[in-house]
Amino acid sequence: MTWDDIDYKQNVIHVAKTATFNEDGTAAIGSPKSEAGKRDIPLNDTIRDILLRQRKKQGSIIQIENRVFTTVYGGMVHNHAVNRAISDTLARLKERGRPIEHFTAHALRDTFATRYIEQGGSPQTLKTILGHNSLAMTMDLYSHVLPNTKQKEMDNLKIVL
Repeated sequence: MTWDDIDYKQNVIHVAKTATFNEDGTAAIGSPKSEAGKRDIPLNDTIRDILLRQRKKQGSIIQIENRVFTTVYGGMVHNHAVNRAISDTLARLKERGRPIEHFTAHALRDTFATRYIEQGGSPQTLKTILGHNSLAMTMDLYSHVLPNTKQKEMDNLKIVL
């Protein structure tokens, strides 16, 4: 994501490109897999705050490619580097007697989608935010229902006798 993808006037992040990494580690910027992958994700106060803090953190560093998140050397952040950082953190937690089940960066997308649904978000809107073509794909992949969610929804069900 580059700073040009963020539109504060329309209050959205424009998703119009994707990065893939070649075997030699070089990045290739291209279009999303489908037309649904091209989308606008609305900003909220939390996202705006994170972006403002990131802009301040970068300060006056000159960036040729205008990326929002970079490595310490200004390069593109690779997914495997994020997953390695997660694994390293989980290993340190385990050493301290606070183990957490292993997960990858993609699990954060899964968690977002699940929490979105749990908090009453529209599945159709979630489909659009995630860039899926079909609602079935979104619901099958990302709306894991937790046991307590089922109970809460049953408790809220109004049955007239």
